[in-house]
This record gives sequence, structure tokens and C-alpha cells, in this order.
Amino acid sequence: MTNVVGDDERSRATLWAEERLRRYSAATTHRILARRGRSLGMWMGVGFPKSGTNWLCELMGTTLGLPVPVDYQLPIMFKAVVHSHYTYNPRFPRAIYIRRDGRDVMTSFYFYWTRATQMNKNPRFSRGIREIFDELYGPSFDPADVQGNLPRFIEYQMTVAPTTIGVPWHAHVRDWWDRPDVGHVTFEGLLSNPVDEMVQALRAASGEEPRRDLVELAVQRHDFSNSAGRSSGEEDRRAFRRKGASGDWRNHFTREAAEVFDSYAGDDLVEFGYADDRSWVESL
Repeated sequence: MTNVVGDDERSRATLWAEERLRRYSAATTHRILARRGRSLGMWMGVGFPKSGTNWLCELMGTTLGLPVPVDYQLPIMFKAVVHSHYTYNPRFPRAIYIRRDGRDVMTSFYFYWTRATQMNKNPRFSRGIREIFDELYGPSFDPADVQGNLPRFIEYQMTVAPTTIGVPWHAHVRDWWDRPDVGHVTFEGLLSNPVDEMVQALRAASGEEPRRDLVELAVQRHDFSNSAGRSSGEEDRRAFRRKGASGDWRNHFTREAAEVFDSYAGDDLVEFGYADDRSWVESL
């Protein structure tokens, strides 16, 4: 019994040490991107969390012939595609920003957080999420009650902004809007017409015409069904890539959730092209 406890303690200590290394490496890489990223030929794939940033970076890496470091524990200081959720800095190297319907982002974010409470990969993050859920919903919290929980969850994301980037969805999108050396894609565009979507974004970011054959290869290699092992739209709530579809918010938003979202980002949703006007709330 003593050996088992000792092994558990060592396992927890290892996880905490790895987490500290990741946090240090991410902070140092952020400084490198701003100071040396351009001269090193680095690229950034950027988006608000749960917007498809991992997918974007994979597409960029294959197209550009660059590595995409994942879960790294040492700072990155070489020519690579760096995954990030940073706010804009004019000193950053070339980047592509991915935008996704904020209603889908909130839905995906909720499932990601509930999944995180069951994982031990990042102890501090998991513990922090559990504390937030306790504060929001109390001891009777039922993660399966998505419709009942979403209104308060959206309110929290829009006001407290507890993510690592410190700003809500619509502010993050606007922060990267119309910036030099930044191409833009949408999650929805990558689902419907990924090759053309990537070609125009790479052209906008670099000022050069990308090789279309490499973009096509990247799209084929990193198709959702290949990376997730199931078809787009087929849900697995235990997986990081839960569903890979657009419009899933309609399955979970109540009228109350819609009103909360609209009160904070209704005009932005229209301007970003995800609604014709703010009457979408009334349709629920």
C-alpha cells in the first residue's frame, strides 16, 4: 500500500513539474515570437480557444513544410508554426487567424471544460475549472445538463474572461481584425472549401502565391476523419476534437443562452457574418 501511495505522489509531482515547464516554455516562446520571430522565419496560427486553431496549424505546417511543436516543454526558437491564442502584437511574425461562430465556440468551450475536470494531464487547470464550476453551479452541478448550464457559463466567459488570453471571444476577433501580415480563415470556410480558404489566407499573410498542390495535400492529410478517426459531425464528448462541425450550438442553446450571448456580442455576431441581424434570438 505504501508503494502505491508513493507511486501516486511521484506521478502527481511529475505532472506538476511538466506543467511548470510548459508554462515557462510558452511564456518564453511568446517573448521570442515578438523579438526574433520575424528574423527566424516563424509563423503563428492564432485563434480564440476552441475555434479550430490546432487544425489550422496542422494545415499551415504541411503547406509550409514547417514543424508544428505540440505540448512542448522547451522554448521554441526556430522556424516553425507556433500554435497560440495570444492577443495581437505588431512585432509578431506572419500569422493566420481563424474565426469561428461564437455560439459554437461557447458550446465547444463548455464541453472542453467539463472534459478537463476528468483529466489529470494539467492538474492546476483541472482544479481551477472544478473550482469555477463549484462557484457557478454549486455542489449539485450536473455537467450533462448543457442547456441548463450554458447561460451562466456564457455570462462567465463574457465577463470574467478566465482563459489564458484574458479577453472574450468578440474582443479577441476584433483585436486581430485587419492587421498587416495576417491572413484570415473561418472554421466554417475550412469545412466547406478548405483549399481556397487556405490559399487566400496564406497569400494575404505572405504576399506570395502558395503552392496549391501542397495546400491540397495538407487538407487531405488533416481532414477531420483522418485526425479524429470518425466523420465530421459524429460526436465524442471524451475527445479533444469532439464533433468537428458548425452549427452545433442550435442543439444546446436555449432562449436564455441566446439572450445572454446576444447581450454581449450580438452586434459583433452580425458584423462577423454569422447572423443577418439580431433577430436570431427570437427564433429559439
